[in-house]
Amino acid sequence: MPPDPGAPEAPQDITFGLFDWIDAAPGRTAGDVYQSRLDLLAEADRGGFSVYHLAEHHGTPLGLAPSPALFLAAAARATERIRLAPTTFIVPLYDPLRLVQEICMLDQLSDGRLEIGVGKGSSPHETAMFGLTPPEAADRFEELMPAILEALETGVFRRPGPDGNGEPVALHVSVRQRPHPPLWYPTSNPASIPRLGEEGYNVIFGFGFFSPPLAAVREQSRLFFARFSESSARGRVRYALPGVTPRFGMMRHVVVAPTDDEALALLRPAFADHHTNFTHLWRLHGDEQRTRPVDVDQLLAEGKLYAGSPETVARRVAEAVTDGEVNHVAGSFAWGSLDPSTSLRSVRLFRDEVIPAVRGVAAAVGA
Repeated sequence: MPPDPGAPEAPQDITFGLFDWIDAAPGRTAGDVYQSRLDLLAEADRGGFSVYHLAEHHGTPLGLAPSPALFLAAAARATERIRLAPTTFIVPLYDPLRLVQEICMLDQLSDGRLEIGVGKGSSPHETAMFGLTPPEAADRFEELMPAILEALETGVFRRPGPDGNGEPVALHVSVRQRPHPPLWYPTSNPASIPRLGEEGYNVIFGFGFFSPPLAAVREQSRLFFARFSESSARGRVRYALPGVTPRFGMMRHVVVAPTDDEALALLRPAFADHHTNFTHLWRLHGDEQRTRPVDVDQLLAEGKLYAGSPETVARRVAEAVTDGEVNHVAGSFAWGSLDPSTSLRSVRLFRDEVIPAVRGVAAAVGA
């Protein structure tokens, strides 16, 4: 669908990322899974992909990387080009001084390739493991984020809140990127989009099979870029670097194979295993609404899963870029019981065939 002539002008440059939970794989140890992910990252590092997004989860087989910083430290040494983005650090679960220092270390270890995703936490069951209710987690996020960003910008940490009367702490390891690494904020909440656009965050809106329709994505994309443009004109963008347009993106599970039939045959059993991991905590707590079986065929028809030949997947991604008006697409290539060799092939086919095709469509639309 061609862009609406009355829509806010959004950038035509498209970036691509990888999104990862590092979820448990049947019959494989956590160490095996970690190594296969590092191998996948080394392949993605050859080109085509700009960012590796890694989620943080606790007490669930969905997240074998409860410390994203620890895994990304390994990833920093196994890669040279791709940028590394915890998406997200669940800020309320950290002591802010420790988080600031880990961010500084990661930016140095990665030679300035760190990007910082931040959030309040999406699962009440996980924040409860740390003794927090969702409102308490939200309040803690609002209290801690200004102190974290101030410390990254100034090199001095000042503890917020009632305990903030102690001596300021000088950071002896600073971030390499100034004033701080780029910021990401993933969200499924449309009410957050105006603020994120005004402040210049990079955004992932909607996650795979929980995503809204492309029409809703497009509506929020236009709102996001309109607010960003207005804020830029007033000189009030807080977090985007001058002259840099933020990303407004989406995430999808991806299987690319030589044929549609092969990709679909690989998708179905692996996605069933991934869905079991995804719903683990909700099932444990008796949440029937979030643990209902999903209709894979319906998700495929709605474009909420991408599986097929390079041509089929390229059509789906191009549709997201043109109809959804996003400028960042993050594919999740390794999940559930997918064999590491299958994920590696998907990444190669996506990089070598899907990305060039999508860029060609985006260039034609923008011409």
